[in-house]
Amino acid sequence: MASPTVSEFREAFPQFDAERFPDGRVQFWLTLSAKQLSPERWDDLWTEGVCLYAAHHLTLERAATLVADGTGGMQAAAGAVISRSKAVGAVNTSESRAGAAATANLNAGHWNDTVYGKQYWQLAQLVGAGGMVA
Repeated sequence: MASPTVSEFREAFPQFDAERFPDGRVQFWLTLSAKQLSPERWDDLWTEGVCLYAAHHLTLERAATLVADGTGGMQAAAGAVISRSKAVGAVNTSESRAGAAATANLNAGHWNDTVYGKQYWQLAQLVGAGGMVA
């Protein structure tokens, strides 16, 4: 099965425009993800899995570039940072979480770092679950 084309990917994920995500990088991640995911195992979810895999890695790559040039980075990819603290007498509590980390999937590792990775992880769990018997 051939991986989705760059134009098919951009149609499904228009936020990955050619200015910020050159065709060559998109094609690289689509090709690599197509090699990583078994079409037989993923069946009719294969294209979605390939695109989410690519979108996740493109987002991480873009975040790394933004860190290097000082214009953003992983916090921008992860979402807003929420922080609060409260003290009553000698008791203190605090909470700090980034948007992406706040909804992390246990054992998902780096897939938790982007919304696309989380969506990929959820699909991968479905694909790996096997058939259901009613």
